[in-house]
Amino acid sequence: MSFNSNVRSALPPPPFDDVRRSCVRLLQWSDPLLNDAERRCSQDAVDAFLHREAQLLQEALERIRREEGEGVLRSVPYWEDWYLACREPLPVHANPFYVFDPDFLPNEENPFRLAARLALAAASYCTTIDRGELEPDVLRGEPLCMKGSTSIFRASRSAAVPRDLQVKGSPESRTGRSVIVLSKGSFHLLELISPCGELRPFDETAELLERIAAAGASGDLSPGVLTCLPREESARGRALLRASSEENSRFLDMVERALFVLRLDSPCGERPEDAARRFLFDEGRNAWYEKALQIIVTEDGWAGINFEHSARDGTHMGPLVKALLERAPAAGGTAKNLSEPLPLRFALSPELRVFLGEAGKSARELSRRRRQSVLRVSSFGSDLPKRAGVSPDAFVQLALLLAGRMIWGEWRSAYESVHMRRFAGGRTEGTRPLTAEAAAFLDALCSGTTDRNTLRPLLLAASRAHKERIEECLSGRGTEGHLGLLREIWRLRGAELGIAAEPGIYSSPAWTKLTACCISTSTTTGEGLALAGYGPVQRGGLSARYLSRNESLVFHIASWAEDGDLNERFAAALEESLHRIASVL
Repeated sequence: MSFNSNVRSALPPPPFDDVRRSCVRLLQWSDPLLNDAERRCSQDAVDAFLHREAQLLQEALERIRREEGEGVLRSVPYWEDWYLACREPLPVHANPFYVFDPDFLPNEENPFRLAARLALAAASYCTTIDRGELEPDVLRGEPLCMKGSTSIFRASRSAAVPRDLQVKGSPESRTGRSVIVLSKGSFHLLELISPCGELRPFDETAELLERIAAAGASGDLSPGVLTCLPREESARGRALLRASSEENSRFLDMVERALFVLRLDSPCGERPEDAARRFLFDEGRNAWYEKALQIIVTEDGWAGINFEHSARDGTHMGPLVKALLERAPAAGGTAKNLSEPLPLRFALSPELRVFLGEAGKSARELSRRRRQSVLRVSSFGSDLPKRAGVSPDAFVQLALLLAGRMIWGEWRSAYESVHMRRFAGGRTEGTRPLTAEAAAFLDALCSGTTDRNTLRPLLLAASRAHKERIEECLSGRGTEGHLGLLREIWRLRGAELGIAAEPGIYSSPAWTKLTACCISTSTTTGEGLALAGYGPVQRGGLSARYLSRNESLVFHIASWAEDGDLNERFAAALEESLHRIASVL
C-alpha cells in the first residue's frame, strides 16, 4: 500500500453537509459588498432556496455520495472536473509558474548541466513516490491528503469536448521512465530511470541534453502550439495531429505519459520579470501546456516550472520545489545501458500546417493581451506584522483590498485559495478576505483617522476575523465550495429532481458579487523562489501572487491589456496601502 492510500484511508471525507449554514455564511460573507436593496434581494433568494430547492439538492448530493462514491466532489469549484470543464486556453488563464531563486540553484554555469541536475532531481522525487516512501505533508502535526502528489508525474491533460480528460502513464513502461526534452520546438524522449529504478548518471545526462539541443529545430511549426488554444480548438488540433500519421498518435501518447517535460529554452533576459513572462507563456514555441509538469531552464541560467492545475495545487508543488532544490546538487545515479534519445518527429499534413499557423497567431495575440509586473517591498516583510500580533497574510490581504478600493472606488471581492487537504481527496476552498472587521478597519483608515489607539484594535480584530475565516475553510466549512457543488448537482440532475430553472440564489447579488474574482490571490513562503504567479482570472480583474519573506514581500501582478493601466495603478495603490497599514502596527 502506498503512502497516499495509507493517509487517505485515515482521513475523513469532505463534509459539504450543512446547506443552511452555507447559506448563512453566503449572506454574512457578502454583506460588506452589498447595499441595502441587494441585501434584501439576497435574503429573499436564500429564503426561497432553503424553502425547497436546497433540501432536494442536498438530499441528491448525499444520495450520490452514498450510492456512487465521492467522484461527484471533483465538480466542486477549483477541483478537478471544474478545471477540466473550463474552455479557456491553459496558458495565462490557468497554468501557474514558479521562477527559482538563482542563489538556491546548483552552481552550474553550463545550462545543460543545470537542466540535468533538475531533471534527475525530479526523477529521484518520482521514484520516492513510486516506492511509497514520500512522507505525508502535515498541518499542526496532522497528516494531509497526498493525492495531488501522485498526479505530478506521468500525467497530462488531454483536450476533449465537452470536458477535457486526464491521461496517466505507467512506471513499468519505457515512456513512464523517460522525460520529454523540448529544444527549439523539437521533441525527444530521454530515458532517465532504469527498469529497476536507478537513475541515469549525471554527466551522461548533461552530455545527451547538449547533444539534443545541438540537433537544431524541428521546423518552423511546433505541435506545442496546439496546447495554447481554447479547449475546443485544442481538441480539433489534436484530432488533426493524430490523423496526420500513425506515428503521430504514438508520439502524442509518449508526450502525455512521460515523466514530465524538460524545456531547454533560449535566453530570456537578466531580470526575474523577464523569466516570469517566459515561464508564464512562451507562445507555444517550445512548450506543452497540457503536461502536468514542465521544468524550464534557459540558456542564460534561469530555471523554474510551469504546471497544469486540474489535478494538483500549489500546496503539492511547494514540496516538489523544495525537493528539486535539495536533491539537485547530488542528483544522478549509476544506471547502465539506458536507451539513446528518441527523436519524436511529428508529421505535419498540409491541413495541420495551416491549423498550426493560425494557432501560432492566436498564441501571439494571447501573449500580447497579458500584462505582468512585479512589486518588491524591501522595507519590511512578514516579521513586522508578526511582532505586532497581526497575521502576515491578513496584513497583506487588507492591503490588497484597500488597493482595490483605491482604484475602483468601491469594495470588490477578492479570492484567496485555502487548501482542504485535511480531508480525503480534498483540494481547495475559496476564502473571501473582506470580512466585516476588515471593512471596519479599512473604512476607519480611509476616513482620515490616524490615531493608532483607534486603528490598532480594529486591525487586530480584522486579523482575528481573517484567521477564523481561514480556519473555517480549512475545516471544510466555507460557502463557495458547498453551494457551488449543489449548483452542479442542479445542472446534472435538476430535471429529474423537478427543478427546471436554476435556483435564484445563484443570480442573487450575494452570490454574484461574492464569487467574483476581481483580485485573485495566493501566497507561499518564497523559500527557493524568485517569483511565482499566474494570469488574471477575469476581465477587469487582477491576479496577485506574493512571496512572504521575513524582511521583504514580492508580488507578481497580472492583468489584461484591454484594461489599460489597471496593472500599474493597482501596483502603485498596493505599495501605498502596505505602507499605510504598516504605519498602524
